[in-house]
Amino acid sequence: MKRIISKYTVSFIGLLTLLITTGCPKHPINGDLDGQWQVMDVVPEAPEIILQERLYMCFSLHVCQLTEYGNGVNTVGNMKYVKDKTLYLDFPNAHSALSKARLKQYGIYSNPVTFTVEHLDKKKLILRDGDVVVTLRKF
Repeated sequence: MKRIISKYTVSFIGLLTLLITTGCPKHPINGDLDGQWQVMDVVPEAPEIILQERLYMCFSLHVCQLTEYGNGVNTVGNMKYVKDKTLYLDFPNAHSALSKARLKQYGIYSNPVTFTVEHLDKKKLILRDGDVVVTLRKF
């Protein structure tokens, strides 16, 4: 009888441990920055226009994903965010001329780039890199 009870107890504890550890999602570490943002305006505008709309930046943990909806193009890069001050982005696989032109559509004129966060709340984000100002809205 003790064997049966201890066998079920061990199974129950194992099942409970499995449920607890698999139910823990990663929580946002970047505050209001985490999430998907739609690029509303880039000033000055990129010299070569590839796309004019449907550009999105998605920030999560230490990753930035640039998405062009309609074309199915995603560019993934590394991100470091110093809360309320600086956003550092690096896209290590964006070396071709086309990739660099696509980055310019997002206001990324150099790779890696360091943006100053001028404004950030739950609805609006404004990034600045020298003369380049990128305005985004939470999507």
